[in-house]
Amino acid sequence: MKLAKFLSIILFAFMILLTGCSEDEAAKGKKDEKAGEQQEEPDKSNIPKAATEPEAMVKEGPGEAFTSEKMGPEKLKKTVGSLPEDLTADEAYNHLIHLLAADYSKVLKKYKNFNPSFIVDGAPKQGKGSDKKEENKKLHVALLMDASGSMGAYVNGEMKMKAAKESLQKFVSDLPKDAKVMLRVYGHKGTGSDADKKKSCSSTEVVYPLSTYKKAKFNKSLSKFKPAGWTPLAASIKAAKKDLKGYSGKNVKNVVYIISDGEETCGGNPVNAAKTLHDSGIATAVNIIGFDVGNKAQAQLKKVAKAGGGSFTNVDSGKDIFVAAQNNIQEAVEAAELNMWSAMEGVDLTWDAIHKNDDLDAIASDFDDVISQEKDFLLSGLIGLVETKKITEKEADKVEELIESREEKLDQLNEKKEEQLKKRIEGEKQKASDLIDKMKKERSKN
Repeated sequence: MKLAKFLSIILFAFMILLTGCSEDEAAKGKKDEKAGEQQEEPDKSNIPKAATEPEAMVKEGPGEAFTSEKMGPEKLKKTVGSLPEDLTADEAYNHLIHLLAADYSKVLKKYKNFNPSFIVDGAPKQGKGSDKKEENKKLHVALLMDASGSMGAYVNGEMKMKAAKESLQKFVSDLPKDAKVMLRVYGHKGTGSDADKKKSCSSTEVVYPLSTYKKAKFNKSLSKFKPAGWTPLAASIKAAKKDLKGYSGKNVKNVVYIISDGEETCGGNPVNAAKTLHDSGIATAVNIIGFDVGNKAQAQLKKVAKAGGGSFTNVDSGKDIFVAAQNNIQEAVEAAELNMWSAMEGVDLTWDAIHKNDDLDAIASDFDDVISQEKDFLLSGLIGLVETKKITEKEADKVEELIESREEKLDQLNEKKEEQLKKRIEGEKQKASDLIDKMKKERSKN
């Protein structure tokens, strides 16, 4: 009995000892766990100070929170929840930038790689193969303008019809003073619908009768039409043959220029029409200027120009405009071609400048998107700091001001970069324009 009692006492004491040990180990485990948590807590002193100048700000990202995976609401909450407590405004701001600064490298690379310069192709050569016997011949230039609906389309931000009219104004103003010009328009009536096809296909009209150039009168003729219907190219060439027949002869040189952005759509045969006009001796050459012409239409228009003894040039290709069609074209015609090249290169410069400015606007917009996204993340991170009691409301207001100031400085940097490149575009455009004038003068002396 005493032994049993003694054994009971020993067992009870042993259980108490075990319990005590378990409690000590549990306490020790909690203490170690707490110590581990304290060790994982970010060290305020190791966080770099955020930049104050925009040129340095764009080099701070991407923040640590973006290096392994995309930043989402849950990850953002977890990230800011691990920051130290009792943060000052500067400390909190430094932490947020260290974690959430955006990656500006891609958009900065776009700015760096942007090319503001222009390419000017060679001017038509002058004086080679010209027939001196024809120097005293009168020059007549017949312009056939496509006014079909497709001429209302835009190329690099500018309507093709508007660009064509501007080039014609420049072209005719640079013709020899005694040269005569005629402007016939086609496809300018009706619409592109099947119901209006017959009406549109029969629309070809002289809006500026053959005469010397009068600026006001010619400009008024250009205002009489706009992009409308179908493309009766063959009918217009046939009509031009009748227009010029009464003004042809040994002492006359008639040259036709067709401005079009597409092929015949009214069932006519413009190749035969051009060949007939050229073979008749009424017109020396039938030249075609294409405006943003597709491959199929180019094939037809090239055949038309070849049949008419002239040349085809697609304005959007950036190649020479109105290169001399034949060696026996008189010097006056070559001068006209040089003037047209100059005018069309000027139009190309305008188109290219519009396109470059559009590209630059897109880069600036991308930069702005990155700035806005960064601000959203920073403000979300700040809200997380407030909700997790890492920072006081008073200090949080100061951080918000720092974030707003950062956005403002980055916006100014973006505007500065865009403005600098826009000025370079204008400068390069002027250089190209001066080069065109120089090349024109040099070619005209040869």
